Amino acid sequence: MTASRMIQFILVGALAGLPAMAGPITFTISQMAVSGSVGTTTFTNELVTFQQVTDIGDIPSASAICGYPCAPQQDGNSVTINGVGTFTLIGESYFFDNAINVIGITYAAGATYLGEEDTSLASYTMTSNFGPTSFGLFSTGVSGVATSGGALTLTWNVDTEPTFQAVVGSQSPTPEPSSFGFTLLGIGALAIAWRKWFRGVLPIL
Repeated sequence: MTASRMIQFILVGALAGLPAMAGPITFTISQMAVSGSVGTTTFTNELVTFQQVTDIGDIPSASAICGYPCAPQQDGNSVTINGVGTFTLIGESYFFDNAINVIGITYAAGATYLGEEDTSLASYTMTSNFGPTSFGLFSTGVSGVATSGGALTLTWNVDTEPTFQAVVGSQSPTPEPSSFGFTLLGIGALAIAWRKWFRGVLPIL
């Protein structure tokens, strides 16, 4: 095998070991609650934050769920109550951006755990960075939302504005162990081949 052919072969092997690029995006929306409870724990005047991590490629411009941009319905979204803890939402929920300039998190079309309203949301497609921004409060509270810590019930502070933010994650995820091993193997072999080539062990074309 010639030197150039060997190098081509090694490069193909190394590139094959690289992982596919992903496009994670994290949505969060926060608001002060004047009162609330999760399970048997009560709280007052605490910041409450809902979060969903999903993939940009799974967000259509007009979802079958609701007819406008929204993240896929999924289990495992979280709610964090300052001073209390972080809990997993039980059952499917999702972030949305609908045709009446409201963005937030919901469990079904027409219902909202927490949302904010502003005309600047009309052109946001939920596939890029956004905020943090504070807009008008769209909902007054939630009642009996199932979480890993028990039912969540709270009343929002109507004198403060919720804050929404979307952050696009890293486009270079850590390779899986098997893929990473193949990548290192390919790179190592390539380094050895170049070293031999420069020493004259392989023929120069």
